[in-house]
Amino acid sequence: MLCALGTPCIYYGTEQGFEGQGGDNDVREAMFDMSKPGTNLLNTDCRIYKAIGQIAEVMRTTAPLRFGRMYYRQISGDGIHFGFPYGTTYTLAFSRLLYGSEVLAAFNISGQPRSDYVIVDASVHYKGGTLTYLYGGSGNVPVQKAGDTRFIQLSLAPHQFVILT
Repeated sequence: MLCALGTPCIYYGTEQGFEGQGGDNDVREAMFDMSKPGTNLLNTDCRIYKAIGQIAEVMRTTAPLRFGRMYYRQISGDGIHFGFPYGTTYTLAFSRLLYGSEVLAAFNISGQPRSDYVIVDASVHYKGGTLTYLYGGSGNVPVQKAGDTRFIQLSLAPHQFVILT
């Protein structure tokens, strides 16, 4: 949400990994103890809480994530046949483009590792260029070319989220 168009809204409890079960009132797990006024159960050391802060920092310091146009990206398992994802196990990818620069966000929605090819903008990237991780990984990923299509290959762990530029 932090990397997509619009104003992100993170509901209370999400940043703590609360899941809740049952009816409407049951899913709203308490973060405050009414019997101990002033006591706050917010865990700022929570992995999810920290990750949201890191992603928000990337968004605040990366202009295309704040102002850029957004395009969903096609994926491929073989680097030849690309299409938009479907089903329940895929890599969801989108780009934000601003003034000749592209930021790619990708998320493996699957509980299994995935290695997908993801289209990038051919007017911004050239074969032999690279995209650099801003979040979720380190190093560079080389841009590849097949015909007029430019793409990168992403190997993602289960439920891994990455941002590259």
